[in-house]
Amino acid sequence: MTLLSIIIPNYNYGRFADRFFSSLIAQSMSFDDVEILFVDDGSSDDSIEQAQKWADKIECEKFEILTPVRTGKPGFVRNFGLERAKGKYLICLDPDDILHPDFIPSCIEILDHNPEIDLVYTDYLENRLDGSREVRLPKFNQAHLRTQNTISPAAMYRRKFWDSGIRYKDNSLYEDWDYWVQCLMAGAKFRLIPHVLYNYEIHETNYSIQAVKDDGVAKAQIVLNNPDFFHPMVQHWASDHMRGRIHASAFQRGYIPRPEDIKALLIKIETGMK
Repeated sequence: MTLLSIIIPNYNYGRFADRFFSSLIAQSMSFDDVEILFVDDGSSDDSIEQAQKWADKIECEKFEILTPVRTGKPGFVRNFGLERAKGKYLICLDPDDILHPDFIPSCIEILDHNPEIDLVYTDYLENRLDGSREVRLPKFNQAHLRTQNTISPAAMYRRKFWDSGIRYKDNSLYEDWDYWVQCLMAGAKFRLIPHVLYNYEIHETNYSIQAVKDDGVAKAQIVLNNPDFFHPMVQHWASDHMRGRIHASAFQRGYIPRPEDIKALLIKIETGMK
């Protein structure tokens, strides 16, 4: 049985291949029961050639290169790979990440020895052009997901949630955040591994840069996709924001407003009108 499926969505990230795959083969475990699904979204660089090169080097159960028709939507690319995955555990990794040697075995160990835990994630090192910082995430609290995404992008989880019908949505650029909310609504139990175990790279071609530009709509769509998870007042905010109404501002980047935030804004608007 395949223990783990690693899905690698890719678009024109060939320049990162050597660094990423080197960190993958440096994991402190055997990959005999691990499959790697490299899903390329119509790259115009040497991504396919790089993947083929590393497919010959990595000793694993299977290394498959998939080439669906280009969509420009990371969620679709991830779904395409996940649909073909056979692993007991699933994880999506971006090819510009750098894994520390104990990243994958640490995640697997938690899931193997704690049947009540369904999804694990770790702290990480965020690298930007102007420097680096350790991102220490808070211990999981489902209330956090109502206002911000406190789950790192590289999370490993049991395949039963994929099998239950959870999918990455293409109507929110914060597709990771939306996916974690769906898992939580399906009953998933989360656990943070409080150690920095991979590097997350911020650069000019990150898809997340576009998400920042469309922050308000991306957040509102998460609420509309998962209405039962959010307060009715927040649902109204999301609907009004999508309609462009002046009293439903985007609020700060990466933050979905709480009911009290919305009330405070309405009071401020009403006071200003008097």
